[in-house]
Amino acid sequence: MIEQRNLMTFDPQKIDAIVFDFGGVLLDIDFSKTIKAFEELGVASFTEQYSAHIQAPLFRELETGSIEPSSFRNGLRNILGKAISDEELDQAWNALLLDFPSSRVELLRKAAKNYRLFLLSNTNIIHYQKYNTEFNSNYGINLDDLFEKAYWSFQIGMRKPDSEIYDYVIKSSNLNPAQTLFIDDSLVNINAAIERGITSYHLTQDVTELFTNNGLLKVNS
Repeated sequence: MIEQRNLMTFDPQKIDAIVFDFGGVLLDIDFSKTIKAFEELGVASFTEQYSAHIQAPLFRELETGSIEPSSFRNGLRNILGKAISDEELDQAWNALLLDFPSSRVELLRKAAKNYRLFLLSNTNIIHYQKYNTEFNSNYGINLDDLFEKAYWSFQIGMRKPDSEIYDYVIKSSNLNPAQTLFIDDSLVNINAAIERGITSYHLTQDVTELFTNNGLLKVNS
């Protein structure tokens, strides 16, 4: 069992790279909104098929890019037993995606002056297209432009908390695990990263508070 102190403390002076999770860290999300949206389409069992902690194989396959969106939609209709249009499915599926506050965009821009920044997210192409389009509309840049490299699960065919995805990020970006801070709101993902030797922080507050309270923006200033 990993001690809680290892999940919540680190020395900012020893960090030279930061890997951010996306949903729940940079992007506000609410799984209950997607569940409610499907219930409003007449689906009473969606909670059993998808939640923040338990996902049916169909959702994992979409997250690792092993199936196309069209196959996902057809599979979802089959599971739910409802003749729901592609547009209605996507709208309900994207309902969990909320805001990317400007304060976090500014945080990333400031942090980039002192650290190498990366993104590591379990996501799928339907969600990606939705929030990337909105981000570009709001800020005039692509979301990926805020990072040296963005690792999206559907693009690289791996997902957290499988150990291979952490090894892939470390190797492909030539990172020192001990000097890399991984920030995620999922304890399962954090534990997996710690097992790979990555300095990790289990986020339970707004990410801007983490940086303010732990001196991360003051390092190398």
